[in-house]
Amino acid sequence: MILKNGRRITVQSYREEGGTIKFQGLGGEIGIEKNQIQAIRKGGEVDPSALDVSQPAPPTSIAAKEPAEEEKKSTPPIATGKLPATEESAAEQKAKEEKQYQTRIRELTERLKELRDRYSAETRGNRGSDPAFFTSEEAFRGHQEDLLSRLRDAQYRAQGLETGGNAGSPPFSLDAPPAYTEKQKELSDLRNQINQLESQRQSLIDEMRQKGFDTGSLFLE
Repeated sequence: MILKNGRRITVQSYREEGGTIKFQGLGGEIGIEKNQIQAIRKGGEVDPSALDVSQPAPPTSIAAKEPAEEEKKSTPPIATGKLPATEESAAEQKAKEEKQYQTRIRELTERLKELRDRYSAETRGNRGSDPAFFTSEEAFRGHQEDLLSRLRDAQYRAQGLETGGNAGSPPFSLDAPPAYTEKQKELSDLRNQINQLESQRQSLIDEMRQKGFDTGSLFLE
């Protein structure tokens, strides 16, 4: 089919309808006014450079992909209510570590209570955090030994010497501190143990706070 504007079109078949030539091509029916057509030739005379609309146009790759993409977009993710494996494992590890801290602190707390009760009984004659009421001569003597034991600790530390049970014989000097009695050594050692446990316990609590663990229930009565 040769148009008056010089263009050439190859069609498989055509039909006349009024003043229009109609044919199938490019996925639908095309109509051209007869007065725009210069000549119609048979297939053997077709120019190879002419536009061939005798075959349906294949669908583009974009059009073929669109349904799949739409289906993918329209499918919502399934909510399982569970954390990813890596996050769940990290949460379990954190909970385990927190429990280990709490167990260790409770052990230190129990040991502290035992030592404090023992120290209270040795120096006041009673246990717990109640005010000191000396109900016996032995309790009063224990209190006096406690004061002297604290004084010996201060004197020995001032000279860079070991205190309590680790203290040796006083050095031979003009200002050597007096020797501990056995009771004074015992009380000095009890105080040192209590101070060490309190320091360990507080360090663990500080570590827990830095890691964001709960420390509200780890009080010391």
